[in-house]
Amino acid sequence: MNGEESLLSRLESYAGSDFYPFHMPGHKRNAVPVAEGEKQGQSLFGAYALDITEIDGFDNLHEPEGILRDAMERAARLYGADDAFYSVNGSTAGILAMVSAAVPEGGKLIMARNCHKAVYHAVYLRKLNPVYLYPETVPELGIADVITAKQVEEALTLHPDAAAVLLVSPTYDGVVADVEEIAAAAHRFGVPVLVDAAHGAHFGFHPKFPDSPVHLGADVTVVSLHKTLPCMTQTALLLAKGGRVETGRLRFFMGIYQTSSPSYVLMAGMDRCIRTVGEKGSALWDAFFGDREFFLEETAKLSSLRVVTDGTYGSGVYRWDPGKILLTASRLGWSGRKLYQILSERYHLQMEAADGAVVTAIVTCCDRREGWRRLAAALREIDDPVQEGSGGPVLPPYPALEAVCGIHAALEAGTEEVELRCAAGCVCGEFINLYPPGIPIAVPGERLDDTVIGLLEEYEGQGLSVCGVREGMVRVLQG
Repeated sequence: MNGEESLLSRLESYAGSDFYPFHMPGHKRNAVPVAEGEKQGQSLFGAYALDITEIDGFDNLHEPEGILRDAMERAARLYGADDAFYSVNGSTAGILAMVSAAVPEGGKLIMARNCHKAVYHAVYLRKLNPVYLYPETVPELGIADVITAKQVEEALTLHPDAAAVLLVSPTYDGVVADVEEIAAAAHRFGVPVLVDAAHGAHFGFHPKFPDSPVHLGADVTVVSLHKTLPCMTQTALLLAKGGRVETGRLRFFMGIYQTSSPSYVLMAGMDRCIRTVGEKGSALWDAFFGDREFFLEETAKLSSLRVVTDGTYGSGVYRWDPGKILLTASRLGWSGRKLYQILSERYHLQMEAADGAVVTAIVTCCDRREGWRRLAAALREIDDPVQEGSGGPVLPPYPALEAVCGIHAALEAGTEEVELRCAAGCVCGEFINLYPPGIPIAVPGERLDDTVIGLLEEYEGQGLSVCGVREGMVRVLQG
């Protein structure tokens, strides 16, 4: 091994540390009991005894007739869907499958501009023609709002040949769309609605959560069990209802985009998760809402820092996901990255992400009062009512750029590298995005302008991870 640290040893070290996880996966590393005296990481080895292939009695995910069929039917009943498909390739495989099934090759897709890169990959693979709907920017926070039914109706009027509408709800930041109104608008045109609800697997399971898109008229919905429920990374569901997108095509494309050797350990975890939610129902989240209320009371008197969550922010946002906590120190003139680093380095609180002005925390039914208490105490200690600063201008997270050519044509064309500061007027040759969350800021085929270059330079200056910008260089189309 040449003295190099192994991945397993690093995982064991992190699991044994005092870092608290305000990030996915939703089980928060404490959902599965560990045997007395056993180190957390050693439980990995127990999984080897359960790791099998499609042997007798264990069914076949791609042609389910037995125990896996029963498990997926159980998931469909829980969510109120007609059909449910397991994905062990995360929501990515579900997104690729639902777009491919709903939109013919070369067809037109009306989509929210703040979609995950998996949607753009589907556009590339199927040579689709996207029509982008740009969400507004939430004031002061610099995050994307959601698209509206009015936008969808106007787009369908202009593009009656569109095959589907795709939106994100909740967004990565926890903003929730009026899915019911959007679905009603699209269905008046006879067009199915696809919803990336990867961060909303918990919706509909407690009265204080928004309802699931499945119940609100969405034709196909993708949820990541691992993001907000007690389930392991890479686990997701594709949920279909209503018949506007053919079930056979969904099954066909799920077979293409998923491995032919799915992990039975992951699928067993999915079945356990579905059974747990089904058996415990809303009671699973009663302690969560009690802890959340405690946290909001403990942070109610902050002066310079702000806690932004459902019921605490008076914007035009339709609704927030209670499972997301946004933090901002813009009144101190701090970037989200600076606050993120302080919480990590000084307090050992590992947050989910940071962007220009905001730090994101994911909270689930598996969080403990200890974590809520530590975060509240840290914020109170950091808070400085005397120090003042300027948060700077709020830039649009997804500037509207001119599309010179389609994504497929751009990714198949020759490219070259140029300095970011000199790239205005050039045509983007690859996806440029923050990761997380993996939502493209610039898309291949779009012409870069001063606004987007300024935004990318700002992110680079804050030390954020900007995929597609390497040592100040970006890839653009030749000539």
